[in-house]
Amino acid sequence: MHDAPLIVCATTARTPLFDGRLVPEDSCVVAIGSHTPERRELDSALVGRAQLVVEDTRVALREAGDLIIPIGQGVINPSSLVPMCDILTGQTPVDHHRPRVFKSSGMSWEDLVIAAQVYRAG
Repeated sequence: MHDAPLIVCATTARTPLFDGRLVPEDSCVVAIGSHTPERRELDSALVGRAQLVVEDTRVALREAGDLIIPIGQGVINPSSLVPMCDILTGQTPVDHHRPRVFKSSGMSWEDLVIAAQVYRAG
């Protein structure tokens, strides 16, 4: 994992799958699995240091435990979430100095298309 350029998490995990401190700064992490407020695939260490891209901020704040839990812990602020539209249109630049996390709460075919685009943009 310490040299993985792309990490895809597609599980129904209740707790983080790995130590987020091991994820390199130049990685793109796609979390498309767990999508309820009390479940998560990613730990707060990774979420706290990553650029966080979401399909829709309101949906993410309602459904994405990967983000809701770190917000509740005070690790991140909801304002740090970047709508994917802003990345795709260039309104928000991709931050290459830290991991990029795409957290999806959508349908699987949408997840694949968006993950591919976020990876290409990174």
